[in-house]
Amino acid sequence: MNAAKNIHDVPSGQAKHTILVVEDVMLVRLVVAEQLRQAGFNVIEATTADEAIRLLGAPLHIDLVFSDIHLPGSSLDGFGLTRWIADKRPEVKVLLTSGQVPSPGPGGEDLLVKPYKYPALIQRLRVLLQLPPDGE
Repeated sequence: MNAAKNIHDVPSGQAKHTILVVEDVMLVRLVVAEQLRQAGFNVIEATTADEAIRLLGAPLHIDLVFSDIHLPGSSLDGFGLTRWIADKRPEVKVLLTSGQVPSPGPGGEDLLVKPYKYPALIQRLRVLLQLPPDGE
C-alpha cells in the first residue's frame, strides 16, 4: 500500500526557518515541536521565559518565538517575553498562545487560542514568516 506523501513531510535538512517553542508543559512542548519539525521548521525548545531569553542572547538564528503566556517558574510571562523581544531582538517575530486569555491580549497581541488545530498553527506561522501557503 502506497501512502501519499504528506505536504508537511519535509526532510529536516531542508528547514529554512527556526522557531523557538516556549512551553512549560512537557507533553505539549514535545508535540508542538514535532509538528513543527514535520512541517519543515528547525525547532529549539525552552521551558521558561528566562531560558528563552538566554537562547535569544546566544549566537543562534531564531526567526520566531511561539510561546505560551503562562510560564510558571519564569521571571516573565509570555507578554513580558514579547516586550523583551521587541526591545532586544525586534527582528524576531512572536506568536503567543493561551487557553485562558482571550485574543487580542491586553496589549493588543494577536493570540492563537488553545486548543488550536495543527493546520491553524502552521498557517499562522507561515503568515508571520511571510511564507507561501502550504502546497505552493
